[in-house]
Amino acid sequence: MNFLRPKSILRLVLTGFLLVVLPLIAALVFATISVDRLVTHGQQALLQSVFATQGSQVLVETVKAMERNARQYQVLGDQALFDVYKENHTRFNDAIRGLESQGLAVEQREQLAALRTSEEDLHSLLLTYPYDAPETEAALPTFIELGRMAQQVLFNSQDLITRGVEQMQEESEGVQRTLVIQAVALVPAAVILTIIFAVLISRPVRQIDRAIRRLGDGSFSETPVITGPRDLQQLGERLDWLRVRLLELEQDKTRFLQHMSHELKTPLTAIREGTELLREQVVGTLNEQQTEIAGILHDSSLQLQKLIEDLLNFSIVQSRTSTLVRKPVEFDRLIEEVLAGHKIAMLSRQLEADISLQPVVLEGDREKLRILVDNLVSNAVKYSPDGGRLSVRLATDDGEVLLEVADAGPGIPGPEQERVFEAFYQGAPANKSPVRGSGLGLSIAREYAQAHGGTISVVKSAHQGACLQVRLPTGQGV
Repeated sequence: MNFLRPKSILRLVLTGFLLVVLPLIAALVFATISVDRLVTHGQQALLQSVFATQGSQVLVETVKAMERNARQYQVLGDQALFDVYKENHTRFNDAIRGLESQGLAVEQREQLAALRTSEEDLHSLLLTYPYDAPETEAALPTFIELGRMAQQVLFNSQDLITRGVEQMQEESEGVQRTLVIQAVALVPAAVILTIIFAVLISRPVRQIDRAIRRLGDGSFSETPVITGPRDLQQLGERLDWLRVRLLELEQDKTRFLQHMSHELKTPLTAIREGTELLREQVVGTLNEQQTEIAGILHDSSLQLQKLIEDLLNFSIVQSRTSTLVRKPVEFDRLIEEVLAGHKIAMLSRQLEADISLQPVVLEGDREKLRILVDNLVSNAVKYSPDGGRLSVRLATDDGEVLLEVADAGPGIPGPEQERVFEAFYQGAPANKSPVRGSGLGLSIAREYAQAHGGTISVVKSAHQGACLQVRLPTGQGV
């Protein structure tokens, strides 16, 4: 079926259009020809019937006129009357010949032949004997039989009209049945062909749409397969080239992030150790200003370490090379450990903690769950105002683990509630934060939540501020 696989989408559309329209056009032409033939045949039959009726009426009138002329001639013996009779005789023969030319039925032809024979015999007799001969007087009643025979011909001609009408009705019914059969056959066939070509045309378009969506979602592993016209297959090849190119760029980006992160960790470690020595005054006593500067350096190094860890985690997530190491995790204990790691930052900001942790054990990767919780808590600490309230709640809800982390900050505006989970997206800066975040924390949290078969979203908080909610299955994740 090469005609279903043309070289271009235009040819496919034109082929489908022709295959759908041509049968309908053929049916329309057939219907036009059939109706025209029916009308022509009806006209011919009607004219034939009219001519036959008119000729038969002429026969009846001529026979009456001949009888009247013959009887007058037999009584009066006037030759002029006999000449009129002969003229009517000629009209009679002309009418007979006219009727015979109409293509009458065999029965009518036999009646005309019998009528002609009888009239010829009577005419010969009238020519042979004088007007007052006994043979002439005895032959005159024959005109009565001739009139009866002419009347029968007239009746049969009128019956011919009735039969012609019936025949036209039969033919019209036959044409109607044929047209109905064609409609019953062609309309479903046209609908089926329309559906087939609609599928053939829309299928490669849907395949291209799916391929573009996969590329947009960052899925570069599957080669797009586009079936259909050659031009759309070439477009699929271009999409595959784009997929390979994007995959190479993604790999280059991941390698760059990994290398950069590792390269930054070495000097950062030296900076942290140096600031620790300065703060502990191992290398000498510091005055008040120097101690404050050392503290600032220490805090900045911690923030920089957090940014580098976010980059490393993001590169791992993007490379999709890591797998979950599932083990039973005491989730409430893990959250307590994360909160303990942020205790100094919370004390320095004078944050009031509202902690409500229900004992929960779930199957998951402990390290990735720790990173998830740590990103949520650090985000809440960063956006909480000094002296504000930080709330962490853990519970079970309908077979799921429900974790909510809320702060008392400015909250997340409605248009940004979905975008905050995008990589490198940064909302409004946190209060008194000397260094802005990387915009990766919540993105990594969403990836790890989804890796465990869960979800993360922004929900309405009971107090002022933002509330992030994580739902995780207690059993094996997806």
